Amino acid sequence: MDGGPSRRQGAPRGFATRLIAALVLVCAIAVARPASAYADSFETERVDISAAVLADGGLQVTELRTMAFDDDVNGVFWSLPLAENQQGMPTSYHIDAVQAIDEDGTQRAFSQVDNAQNGDRDVYTTSLDSSQVQVKLFSPQEDGDEVTFSISYTLRGAVMAWPDTAELYWQFVGPGWEDESNDVSLKISFPVADLAADTNTDAKAFRAWGHGPLDASVALDLTVPEVTYTVPAVDGGEFAEARVVFPLAWVPDLTVPQSVSGEERMQTVLSEEQRWADEANARREQARTVTLVGSIVLVSVGAVLLVAMVVLKLTRGRSSKPSFQETYFRDVPSQDHPAVIAAFMGSDVPDNAFIATLMHLTDDGIITLNQETVKERRLLGGSKEVEDYRMTLQDPTRVTDSIDRAAIDLYFGPGAQAGDSVLFGSLDQEAKHSPTSYSERIEAFKSEVRARLEMRGLVASTGAAYIAVASVLGAIVIVGAVFFMALTDGANLPASFVAIALAAVAIVVSFTFKRYSQEGVELRARCEALKRWLEDFTRLDEAVPDDLILWNKLLVMAVALDVSDEVLRALADAVPVDRRMDPYGGYYFPLYWWCYPHGGMGSPAHEMHGVHQATISQLASSADSSAGGFGGGFSGGGGGGVGGGGGGSF
Repeated sequence: MDGGPSRRQGAPRGFATRLIAALVLVCAIAVARPASAYADSFETERVDISAAVLADGGLQVTELRTMAFDDDVNGVFWSLPLAENQQGMPTSYHIDAVQAIDEDGTQRAFSQVDNAQNGDRDVYTTSLDSSQVQVKLFSPQEDGDEVTFSISYTLRGAVMAWPDTAELYWQFVGPGWEDESNDVSLKISFPVADLAADTNTDAKAFRAWGHGPLDASVALDLTVPEVTYTVPAVDGGEFAEARVVFPLAWVPDLTVPQSVSGEERMQTVLSEEQRWADEANARREQARTVTLVGSIVLVSVGAVLLVAMVVLKLTRGRSSKPSFQETYFRDVPSQDHPAVIAAFMGSDVPDNAFIATLMHLTDDGIITLNQETVKERRLLGGSKEVEDYRMTLQDPTRVTDSIDRAAIDLYFGPGAQAGDSVLFGSLDQEAKHSPTSYSERIEAFKSEVRARLEMRGLVASTGAAYIAVASVLGAIVIVGAVFFMALTDGANLPASFVAIALAAVAIVVSFTFKRYSQEGVELRARCEALKRWLEDFTRLDEAVPDDLILWNKLLVMAVALDVSDEVLRALADAVPVDRRMDPYGGYYFPLYWWCYPHGGMGSPAHEMHGVHQATISQLASSADSSAGGFGGGFSGGGGGGVGGGGGGSF
C-alpha cells in the first residue's frame, strides 16, 4: 500500500499508478463490456427481489421492477419457465399477488381474471403451457411514464434436500428479458433458521455463489442468516443465478428424495464452483491484459520515450561507488530501527519489516512468545485441537520508539495493556471482520517506517521529476492509443502492442532513477556485506561472537535483510546449546523462540510471514470470484438453476 508521511517519494508513483489505472478502466469499459440490449418500449432501471426459503422448501419470492417507458404500451409480462431441477423434480409456481406502484407512491393491486383485452387496467392473467407460466399485467402506459411493478409468487423445486446439505439453485434474472435489467439486488432469507438454538453451526455449511455478470457480487451474513446479491446490470439474453447450500435443519419439512438418498452433494457443488470460479477469474485476468495492451499509442512515440529515459538513467540516475569494498561486514550496519533497514534494502515496507520489529520487541523484553493448543471448529460440527503461537505484551510503558508503538497498536490494538495477548491464527480473522481498522493500523506502521527512512536522508534523489515526466508522456501515449484504436476499430493492434511495451518499459526505467546519498551508498554496501556474511557464516566455520547481545541483534538484522528460514535457523544453532537454553528447555534469550519450530508448526518467523500474507489477502479491495462460497464476485458458470425466464411489454 502506498501513502503515509513520505509524500515526496510516494506522490509521483501514486500519480502514475492512478493515471494508468484510470486509463485501463476506460479501455475496459470500451473493450470488455458487451453492448446493451435495450428494448424499444422501456428500460428497467432497478430490480429488487426478496426471497424467503420456507420450511417445506418453497421459495416465497417478491420481485419489484422499476420500468421507465419510452413508448406507449398496454402492459408488461413475466415468463416463468417450467423445468426440472437437479434432482429431476418438476418446478411449479403459485402467483400470490400482483401490484403496481406509481411515481407518486400510489399502490394499485391487480385482480386476476380469466381473460383481458388491450386497454384493460389493473388486472392480470396467467397462462400455462408445457414450458412456462406467463403472467400478463394489463396496465396501459405512455411514453415518459415510470412504474414499479411487483409480482409475488411461490416457487417449488428451486430448493432441494440432499443427504448432506440443502441447496437453492435459482435463476433470479432469466435470459428471456428483452431489455437490460439494471441495478439488480436479491436478498435471500431463511425464516425457519434458528441460529440461537444452534450456536455451533459451522460457517462452512452455509455458502453461496453467483453466476452471471463478472462485476456482480455476493455476500453472506450468518447471524441473520441472509445472502445478498448485487448485480450492476444483466444484459438482455443473459442471466443472473444464485446457488446457496445451507443446513437441512433450515428446511425441516423438506425430505430427501429416494432417488438421491445415497448421493453426497456438497463435494459436487464445491468442485463445480471451483471450476467456474477459476474460469471466471481467468477471463477477468485476460480482460485486464487485453485492456492494457489496447490502451497504448504509436510505436515511434513509445520508442522515443524509452530511449530518452535510458539515456537519462545512464547519465544522471546513478549513485556513487561506496568506499566500503569488503566482502563481509560483521557488525550491526547502523543504529537504525530494523524495520527501517528492511524498507531501505527492500521495496517500500516489506513483510520482513513487520517480523523484524516483532523480534526486536521480543529481544527487548516487550513481548514474549509461547506455544499453545487451541480448539478449532470443524466443517461438519464439533471441534479439533490445533497448535498456535501466542504473543503476550509484557510492559508497553517501556516502548519509546514510534515504530515499536505502531507495531504494538497493530497486533495488540490501540491502548493495549500489559498482559494482553493475541494468537497468530486470530490476526487474519481480525483483518476479515474489521478490515478498515486493521488496514489503518497497517498503514500507520508503514507510514512511521517511511517517515523515519525519509528523515535519514539516505536517498539523495527519488527521481520524482523523471517519474512525473515519464508518467505524463506515457499518459499522452496511452490516450492517443485508445483513440487511435477506437477510430481504426483495432485494425492496427500489432503496432499498439509494440508501443505498449516501449511505453511501459520507459515508465519502469523512470522508477529506477533513485540515487542514494553517500551515507546511503555506504549503508547499502554494509548491509549487503552483512547479509553475505550471515548467509556464508556456517560455511566460513567462524565462531559466534562472545557478545551474545550483539549476536541477538544480528539475528534480528538477518530477518530485516530477508535471509531464508534455513539461514536463520543455522545462525541460531551456531550458539552453543548451553548458552541459549536452560536445563529445563527454556531459552535464556526469548528471541530464540522466533528461530525454531515448535510442535508441528514452523518457526514463528516463518508462520508470521504466512499470517501477514493472509491478512493482506483479507484486505484486498476487489472481490474476485469465490470458489469457497463465502462471498465475493460472480463466476461465469452455472446455468443449472431453475427459474429464470424473462418478460417484456405488449
